Amino acid sequence: MDYIEFLGTGGTRTPTQGTTCVRVSEHCVIDAGNLINSFGDDVFTIEHIFLTHSHLDHIIDIPFLADLFVTQQKISLKIYGLKATLDDLRQFIFNQRVWPNFEEITLLGHTDKTIELIALEPEIPYSVDGITLTPFKTNHTEGSCGYIIEKNDVGILFTADTYKCDRIWELLDARTNIHTLVIEVSFPSNFAQLAHDSKHLTPALLLEELKKCHRDDISLNVIHLKALFYTTILRELNELQLLRNNGRILVDGDRINYNIS
Repeated sequence: MDYIEFLGTGGTRTPTQGTTCVRVSEHCVIDAGNLINSFGDDVFTIEHIFLTHSHLDHIIDIPFLADLFVTQQKISLKIYGLKATLDDLRQFIFNQRVWPNFEEITLLGHTDKTIELIALEPEIPYSVDGITLTPFKTNHTEGSCGYIIEKNDVGILFTADTYKCDRIWELLDARTNIHTLVIEVSFPSNFAQLAHDSKHLTPALLLEELKKCHRDDISLNVIHLKALFYTTILRELNELQLLRNNGRILVDGDRINYNIS
């Protein structure tokens, strides 16, 4: 694949839109908000899931995927995340109460466990399936992160859910091979207190954050709008001229090429 594909882009699940899920290579995705509907019969091609955090809209398909894989696959589904995120999966999902503990259940007829949880270290690059993913801490939950996604020495920075976060802008200034920023905006600007309390951005907050970036060549794309406020957020983004350098509000099915030249 010469592009990343957005399988789920919504801040809320609707009949026509999935929640966060990005395919970054043939066998690798970031987050699991809309895997099963998007892949359909090809769902068994998924081998690696890199998580940004443990909120339900980002992990929702993982339990169902494990349920499918246990009778059909030969090797473990590898799930990556910062330690706190993986701890949440173990404590609150795969705990034999909410869902079977597929970390301990063996694939039928084989020796591997159904899932393997792999802890990531921030700022350390991980090479998978021809791409490199580098997690960096964000300001959302304990254990939340975004990723620098790189292939052939060019990069895309994907923040996932976040509030104000200096590290985003430091990375963009330092890594000139990054040509595109995908960042969340969840609420209209008049929901500033809710954005603060839930650790999300508004158009006004994004405008303030952009002042920390010293580059003007980044394509800025927005994701994770709450469906109830889509029209208001769109109007604000346009009024504040935030969709820069051919940027857009991303919808399910959109793609961004690794090489934009």
